[in-house]
Amino acid sequence: MTNKPKVLMFDLGGVIVPWVGLIELSKICGITADEVNARFADSDVFAAYERGHVPDFIFLAELVDMFDLDLKDPRFKDPAALWNSWVHAPYPNTLETLATLKSRFTTACLSNTNALHWAHLNTMFNTSETFHHDFASHHLNEAKPDAACYTKPLKIMGVEAKDVWFFDDTMANVEAARRVGITTHHVDRAVGVLPTLRELGLID
Repeated sequence: MTNKPKVLMFDLGGVIVPWVGLIELSKICGITADEVNARFADSDVFAAYERGHVPDFIFLAELVDMFDLDLKDPRFKDPAALWNSWVHAPYPNTLETLATLKSRFTTACLSNTNALHWAHLNTMFNTSETFHHDFASHHLNEAKPDAACYTKPLKIMGVEAKDVWFFDDTMANVEAARRVGITTHHVDRAVGVLPTLRELGLID
């Protein structure tokens, strides 16, 4: 492996853990996953929630409104539980692999997330123990693909962009990280990060 990185930085949803919200909302609403994504992208409330600027209850009301969820339907009576149900346990063998990588590299996560998902993730594994640095958009008050969402973690870690390899399943985030000088790797969210790590020779 050439140009060995100092830092391996990982997105979470679609890389370390499956996030199936796009698929589930497309089924519920009878629209495409791209249309679901577009509704999130058009929501100022969701953008603010990812950046830690609005509380859970405001976002949950927006979620119900965005997708016209009928709260009388038993499936939707608890929007917070529904929201968290779409974040699944880590892809098989991923936590063990991260533990091995942590002994060889500085490791970090950088995730567009929110208070509810962050708390839910930390019931499945401890992000601060799994990684040397755990960066969440709602803590940084920045979100990918904005450049500041990458440059703030670089400053906190005290490293240069050229020393970091970043893994993300969303091409816009990959391209944005590349523009600030980070080496990027696009991950297939259907399988998570392990195949990409093998291709790069980081694991057997």
